[in-house]
Amino acid sequence: MRDAPDICLVELPRDVGGFVRRACPRCQRDFKTRPCAHDGSILQRRLASLFPFENAHESFDEVPDAWCLYCGHRAAGDEWLTAAQQAHVESVARAWANHVRYEQLAHVSRTLADNPRPTFVSVKPRALPGPMAPDVDDLRPVPLVCCGEEVKAHWDWDGPLFCPRCGTRHGGSSGRQQFHLEFIEE
Repeated sequence: MRDAPDICLVELPRDVGGFVRRACPRCQRDFKTRPCAHDGSILQRRLASLFPFENAHESFDEVPDAWCLYCGHRAAGDEWLTAAQQAHVESVARAWANHVRYEQLAHVSRTLADNPRPTFVSVKPRALPGPMAPDVDDLRPVPLVCCGEEVKAHWDWDGPLFCPRCGTRHGGSSGRQQFHLEFIEE
């Protein structure tokens, strides 16, 4: 009889458009990108670094670097979690570690015939935290030509923008590109 779940789903929350919030480790500004294939590896690496029972060197897949949309700072792919995402991952890691510890200690109670005088009592841990709430849609969409990606930036940002995937700088003195469209009747 085990109380810990076999599978624990951890994913980054998305807004209504399917974008995931990221935060620059240098300038602390947030922006959004589409989920990438490496998000699972990023979460796995972060959980493994916080989980005391894991052999961290065995669970790391390579994660490509990313660039800040605003300041162009380049950092490892797993450094772009927001403070709320980081806190949630830490709470999942702590809760999962408590469940593993409980199962290890409860094994003695389940096999009491083999050891009739245990010197401790295992205490059932709290339930694992649920998923994070969906993210709010508070940023403006910006298409980036270099990688064919669309990102979301702050509405009031007027500086150049850098592609989070390849680091290419977009825009001159203003990150907002304005086009004048004129419809001509034929």
